[in-house]
Formats: sequence, structure tokens, C-alpha cells
Amino acid sequence: MSNVPPPGDPFPPNGPTGSEGGPPPPPPQFAETPPPTYSHWTRVPIIHLPVMLNGLHVGYLWAGMDDQSAGFIRRNEFLREAYETPFVWIQRLQEAHAQGLPAREAIRQWTGRPEDPVGGGVPADAREEITDGTETLTRLANPDVEFSPWDFVRPDELPDGTPKDRSKGWGPLTFQLPPGYDLDTAGPVRTLPVVKDDVALGYLWVGVTGNAAQFLPREDAVALGNEAKSAWILRLRDLYAQNVPASEILARARALPADTAAGAVPEDATVEELPNLEELRERAAVHEQTMRLSNKPVPGDPDVMMRPELGPGEHEAVLRYLREGPLVYDSRRRFADGYAPDKPSVVPDTYQTDGTWVWMGGVPFSLEHHDIPPEPDLLRHMRDNDFQVPPVDATIRELAKRTLRWHRILVPPPT
Repeated sequence: MSNVPPPGDPFPPNGPTGSEGGPPPPPPQFAETPPPTYSHWTRVPIIHLPVMLNGLHVGYLWAGMDDQSAGFIRRNEFLREAYETPFVWIQRLQEAHAQGLPAREAIRQWTGRPEDPVGGGVPADAREEITDGTETLTRLANPDVEFSPWDFVRPDELPDGTPKDRSKGWGPLTFQLPPGYDLDTAGPVRTLPVVKDDVALGYLWVGVTGNAAQFLPREDAVALGNEAKSAWILRLRDLYAQNVPASEILARARALPADTAAGAVPEDATVEELPNLEELRERAAVHEQTMRLSNKPVPGDPDVMMRPELGPGEHEAVLRYLREGPLVYDSRRRFADGYAPDKPSVVPDTYQTDGTWVWMGGVPFSLEHHDIPPEPDLLRHMRDNDFQVPPVDATIRELAKRTLRWHRILVPPPT
């Protein structure tokens, strides 16, 4: 019987000591042959989601875009607070693998789920990010850590990616991610909409000059837009590998079949030319299909720390507005207060709306108990309404519920 975690676990050789100065509690026992699971290593780009525990950002849950690799990377600054957190995600990923779930689906299913007291959770409004690999994500999690050339090498490869078994080929002497189209352009852009059923997912765009192309998800498509972006990144990479110039991408896109993640270009869509990419970004930021979601403040978040104080006499007006917003959903659970983690869980897992925004119960809670104002855009919106909540009818409530569904909050629990 071995007590060594599977490959890829970020524990250092000398872990933290216990609260009394002794060794930490032993990690869970694993069999000599651990249960099959996703690969802990990949050379393809990955998506990642933040994992929070008692108000602390303790690490990242990631999955390869090959859907065969996944893992958890802990932030070493929270080694003591999250010492056992990786083991929760190891077990969850093993279970997801046994169910036959693709790796990306295996991690996305946990967005908005109740926070585990040991493993933490992925916030309901967490944005799915894409990076070029596990090395980059590891450096993001632990920027001060020094790595050796062997830290990101597979056991059957040399550091440059060459297989040790020469029967599998010599491979490249160096490895780098495949090149692709430019991601930005200063000039005009041409664009086509991308939809899935009745959902506008975003816009496929190319630069009028140069060789720039990318997919821009609509902010109000939320998780659906992020999934489409992942799919289009792979499609664009394939087109680039075929030496297709950016000027031909929109025509090629029309012929691509509809995809469950990528969607499709509508048959009657016409190419539109805009003066610059910034104008397209402004269009993608408009919320029509869903409302904007305001999450509870998180300790240490620079955006929270930089929020300006409320004006004279505004505290009670803002708090009353947040309290009077009609209730959309109440899970009847309570979360830990990140600003007082040693106290009982008291933050309500509720969602309210005014027809334009949906805010979590932690927003009024943080204002009342810690004098933390709402995010500036929400506060500006309340001021524009003269701190009077507009009427909310059944149609508006349904739009608010759609917002929660697309944020993966109102979904069936994972099996």
C-alpha cells in the first residue's frame, strides 16, 4: 500500500506542519495502481476555473482541450489552509472519468455548486479562462516558484518533447505551441454572428488587413459563449494549419456544420464591416439575453479593494435597494463569510433582481456587515434609478432565472 499521491500533485517534499508543530495529517491512502483518471499532463491548451475555499482563492481546476487531461493546481501561499484540497478534486475527477465525461465537462459541472468544506468550490460567476498549458497556469498560481527543466516533462520524453523510445519517432528537438492567427488588429474588421438554436453565442471576426482572426463571445451568453470560444479556437487552429488566410475564414465558416458547442453561422447572415475591433467588443458586452450578475466580494480581490466609498447618506439607500430587489432563487444554504472565516456560515445563497442586474446575497451582506459597497457599475445603475427598484414582472423573473441557468447555477446536481 502506498501513500504517495498520483503524478501531478503539487505537494512539496516538506509539507506544512500541524497546528501543534508536528507533521500534517497523512494524506489519503492510494492503491499501488490508482483508479484510472484523466492524464495529469498535456501539451495542448487548457481551460481553467478558480477554486475558492472560505473566501480564499486556493487554486485552479483545469482541463485540456483534448478532453483527456485534467487536474487541480494549488496556490502554495495557501498550503496550510488548503493542504487536503487537491485530494477532493483527485477523487472527483476519478469519478467523472469513470462516468465517461470529457475532461472539460468534468470540471464545468462544478461551477456554482455548494462549497465543499475541504475542497472548496468554483464560484457561480467564475469566468472560464484559456491558457497555453499547465506550465503557464502553474506559474500563474505560484509565480515565485523556481522550476527545473524536468518539472513539465513526461516520464517517456526528454525535455524538448523527444520520445525516449525511438520507435515512437524522434520528435522535434524543441517544442512550442502551434502558431495561429493574430489575436488583435488596429484596423477595420469583418464579422459574422454565431448562434446555437435561439442563442446568440458571439461573433467570428477577421481583420480587413493582416492575418488576424478570432471568436469573440457575447458576455450575455455567459458559459455558452465560453464553450463556443473553446471550440472556435480549435477550428481556427486547424484552418491556420491548412494555410487558410484570414480573409477566407468567414467564407469557410459558413460551410461548417452546426456543433453542440461551437454553434453555427446562420444561413441568412451577412458579413458586416466595422471600423475597429473595439466597436465589436462594445457590441459583445451588451446584455440582452441575460442580466449582469454581481457576485459577493472576495477578500484580497484588487477590484474590491479599489471600490470607492459611498457618498454621504447613500449607505442606507443602497442597502434598502439591495434588500428590496425581488427574490429569484434561494437555495436555503449559507456560505462562510470570507471576511470572518472563523465564524459560522451566515452568508445567504440567494439571488435577487431589479430587471437589469442579478445580485447574490453576499452583496447586501458585505455592505451591511463589512461596509463593502457594490461593484461600481451596479452602484451607478442604482443611482440612475434614484435608488428605487423598478417593477419586476414574471417575464423579467424568467430572464433572471435564465441568467442563473446560463451561469450554471440552476442546473441539476452532478450524478
